[in-house]
Amino acid sequence: MAYRFQIQSPATETAIMGADFIGGMVFIQFFNGGGSPVTPTGRPVVERSEYATGNVWRTVEPFSAGEWRFNAYAQRVRVNMAGVSGYASYRAEVYRCNEPVTMVPDGAYTGMRANVVQYYDEINKKRGAQWEASRLITIADNLPASNAYSILRTGSKPVDLKARAFGYTGLGVIGRIYEGPTYSGGTADPWYNMNTQYIGQQPEAQLLTGFTLTALGTKCGADIIAIGPISNQSRGSVVHEYARNRILPKPNTAYLLEIASIDPASQQVSARVEMYEGGLDWPIPI
Repeated sequence: MAYRFQIQSPATETAIMGADFIGGMVFIQFFNGGGSPVTPTGRPVVERSEYATGNVWRTVEPFSAGEWRFNAYAQRVRVNMAGVSGYASYRAEVYRCNEPVTMVPDGAYTGMRANVVQYYDEINKKRGAQWEASRLITIADNLPASNAYSILRTGSKPVDLKARAFGYTGLGVIGRIYEGPTYSGGTADPWYNMNTQYIGQQPEAQLLTGFTLTALGTKCGADIIAIGPISNQSRGSVVHEYARNRILPKPNTAYLLEIASIDPASQQVSARVEMYEGGLDWPIPI
């Protein structure tokens, strides 16, 4: 037997549903000013809480268009319409039952619907959690004083430094990374989200240049040694990615990114970084 709990706008949360249910289904409908159904722009966020009070919530992933499902202990469900537009009112129907609900989409076993596999890279970009930055610099020679530096400073969330990429016009470069450098000042360079829906937004993590460096910090990664051909007819290299998926889990921590030239002559270097900012799902956080 199923029980129904309703959320009628402008309300956002169900009454306390009790602890006797396992399965849950949430359906949200939107209406215009005349009460006719409409399809909004954007997607709501549905969350559940195992507590009758307090502000501890877990996100419920969409099952299909306008429907969310879960099998879990939950005493409350709430909806968040931030970023959703094109409607005058909404109604959420929350159904709870004593048995688990199926989590397999209709048609998955009949050839009418595929089970799609996505890599983290694609999911991160779709969700607006992956960012990029790049710059073109000139390194005068292979002396330490000519090295180029930037600082990646994490915010409150973990960072997965997806890749560092280098291209160069001379003999090559060496990339290094250090944790906890000593520095002062600096200007934040802009990040660009890999999803154009988020143009102009910035992550918590900052990418700093123009600072005064007094200590490198503790080296926390192997050197990236990027070398190319040395003949007169062919020198340099197009951009290649190196050192993928370096996890930077510590909050509010600075990491120094160093680029050293191995060419005694001047060369131009193209440098690019790509990073994900957000929770890491292994181990699953409690």
